[in-house]
Amino acid sequence: MGNKRVPEVRFEGFNGDWEERKLNEVAEIIGGGTPSTAVQEYWDGDIDWYSPVEIGKEIYAVGSQRKITSLGLKKSSAKVLPANKTILFTSRAGIGDMAILKKDGATNQGFQSLVVNNNYNTYFVYSIGHKIKEFALKHASGSTFLEISGRQLGKMVLFVPSLEEQTKIGIFFKQLDDTIALHQQELTTLKQTKQGFLQKMFPKEGESVPEVRFPGFTGEWEERKLKEVATFINGRAYKQHELLNSGKYKVLRVGNFYTNDSWYYSDLELDEKYYAEKGDLLYTWSATFGPHIWYGDKVIYHYHIWKVDLSNNLDKQFAIQLLEYDKAKILSDKNGSTMVHITKKGMEEKKVLLTSIEEQTQIGNFFKQLDDTIALHQRELDALKETKKAFLQKMFV
Repeated sequence: MGNKRVPEVRFEGFNGDWEERKLNEVAEIIGGGTPSTAVQEYWDGDIDWYSPVEIGKEIYAVGSQRKITSLGLKKSSAKVLPANKTILFTSRAGIGDMAILKKDGATNQGFQSLVVNNNYNTYFVYSIGHKIKEFALKHASGSTFLEISGRQLGKMVLFVPSLEEQTKIGIFFKQLDDTIALHQQELTTLKQTKQGFLQKMFPKEGESVPEVRFPGFTGEWEERKLKEVATFINGRAYKQHELLNSGKYKVLRVGNFYTNDSWYYSDLELDEKYYAEKGDLLYTWSATFGPHIWYGDKVIYHYHIWKVDLSNNLDKQFAIQLLEYDKAKILSDKNGSTMVHITKKGMEEKKVLLTSIEEQTQIGNFFKQLDDTIALHQRELDALKETKKAFLQKMFV
């Protein structure tokens, strides 16, 4: 067995055991507070004041949504926390979200923030945040909602090397996090670019020509019902005992398109319409909805998925973008309701605008190239995140 006080991977020139410390020796743990909302003089000042919903999406906290005055600070249990030394740490209802404070600020009572002591590296401590979160979740308590106290959080035992080695590790993970953030921003920009093109290359509601068009194409797009150019075929409904742990065919369920990699199988021999093969256009209509091109092996698709057979008047790549554009409109029109209800009859009766098959093909190919670029960036981002996860496991005790 390896030494539990030495990490598996280490920078050259460093040796010896890491030292055991409690978290309250590494950082001062400070809670927050809320000035009375009934007193206007406490609010709209120049002191940043964070709530937990603002934390977790970015590495750094650079400015809060709400601000308090010096009087508001004085009349509450909120405290000003120092920039670059403070790791904001949410302690209730979403425990363990973190951000490094880049400008002095305060928090509400939903935090137990870590003000890192001088002989410890802030980014090193931030990088072991996954371990701090695990401890907090394990030791949180409460009848109304789970919460970790500063006293309890301070009892966490961790192992730390010299400040010099901490700094090296902190710089390494900062560079890795910066690279991940850059890739995430590029991916977000690409997705926004695609949405912009969808808005411009399909006619807006009430219009019959798009704002942007490839050279050589003119004339109005024509209205059709989807059922005139596409057939929506229901998948098969399964009873639980029919879903096997192994078998001849995988059973494709909605979750398999998104986050669920676990598969059920079936040995049933069915009518050909119940199978999806590589290149088929499918549409998930339950819970999470939208179009997909299936790129895997032959599968039986579940009841909550339609296979979409297209006529010769509808190009497949164009059709998937048409359905994506329609999905965006459905989401923007749902008026705050959490569930979107899509029916087969509703899809069949839906009126859409179509252009010539030649223009459809040009549009479809354009968006396929864009989708392929987005997919490549997503794979690169996923690979970077997996790389970071592996280093986190190997470079800390």
